[in-house]
Amino acid sequence: MRRLRWAWRGLLLLLLLGVGIQPSRASEDALHSLLAQAAPPLLFGSETFSYDDTEIHRVIIPRYVWDQCAADGETVRPGERDPLVEEVKRHLNSNDVFPNNEYVTYTQVRPEVVDYFDEHLALFLETLYRFCGLEGKEPELDAVTRYLAMNLQNLSHELRNDIEVAYKYAMVQNDTQGTILRDGTADHLYYFAQTDPDWADEIFEFEGNGATLRDRGCGTACAAMVFSTYHKVEITPKWMRHYALDGDWQVSYGLPNEYFLGIAQYYTYLETERYGTVLQQPKIYQKSEFTMDTLIDQIANQGYMAIIHVVAGAFTSQEHYMVLSDYTVIDGQGYFLVADPYEMPERYRDTDQMRDVPGNNPGLVYATPELLYRDCKSIILFEQDRNAFSLCSKADGAERIDQSHP
Repeated sequence: MRRLRWAWRGLLLLLLLGVGIQPSRASEDALHSLLAQAAPPLLFGSETFSYDDTEIHRVIIPRYVWDQCAADGETVRPGERDPLVEEVKRHLNSNDVFPNNEYVTYTQVRPEVVDYFDEHLALFLETLYRFCGLEGKEPELDAVTRYLAMNLQNLSHELRNDIEVAYKYAMVQNDTQGTILRDGTADHLYYFAQTDPDWADEIFEFEGNGATLRDRGCGTACAAMVFSTYHKVEITPKWMRHYALDGDWQVSYGLPNEYFLGIAQYYTYLETERYGTVLQQPKIYQKSEFTMDTLIDQIANQGYMAIIHVVAGAFTSQEHYMVLSDYTVIDGQGYFLVADPYEMPERYRDTDQMRDVPGNNPGLVYATPELLYRDCKSIILFEQDRNAFSLCSKADGAERIDQSHP
């Protein structure tokens, strides 16, 4: 078979030379074009595969691409930095190329990490290999992987969407969802700070006071954290600011609780168009309307999330929003995992009821239920499992990756 393949390649080359094309770059391009049209596709396995009982259609690699890429030994592996990583990340992150899919997120292409082969990119490549029938292949930026990543736009919208859904599903199953920190490590939750220099100086004023997101943006940052978690798509405080300004939601302390009801409805298109699920509107509970025991059960056992509205006390000198992301017991004491959008832990009081969170994120802190209830004004509760994410398939057939779709 290999001899026959090289024989007809040689014949094609002789034909090209016979019509007067010299052995130059032009002849090579012409040969590649003919090979792309004539070479049969290379299908690893059947045209479909089963992923947790969901039948999904495969991506077919052209045989001539596979043969050519096999001879290219250059590769980059997870944990390494290389210009090839930046090239692939920027391509996959481009909204012009992929207007409906998020394969590489905003936090993966910030200048500090854009050339770093992070664990999210590794998991995405593992997902892509699954679609190509290359299960078991270790994630790497070799020639065939670069070809697949750079040509995803040639697949149909439906199959590209299937790849994104399977990737986001794998993120939940492997506990790798979340943002990427500026040192390249993963948060394992979606965290955004109002003090982040990427948007901290954006104007977010009330009655002409000149305030910025740094000053009053705790609500936008909390909304970004919660809605990114449920949608599995990074929605930054900058986008939440736009919604707040367009709806004229600002009040003296930042945003009212009702802002979170409105934005839940606004972002439903992310589910209805991408995944087929809907995030329900949250419910607002005043301090007298809930108990911490109930809240512990909802967040620890049912997977709910909450935004807590606190008054001046252990965390702040004024009203403030924070996210309750999880609950855990450490050395016999229960703690909520608090995602505080204002990164300044040195301002905290009553630290005997707090505990540091391992890692490099100063916006996270463990706090006791008693401390949080003492300072609580109200709770915005999202009564859905934050880790619920369903597989689905929209494509109606396997597709060869080098064939363009309208």
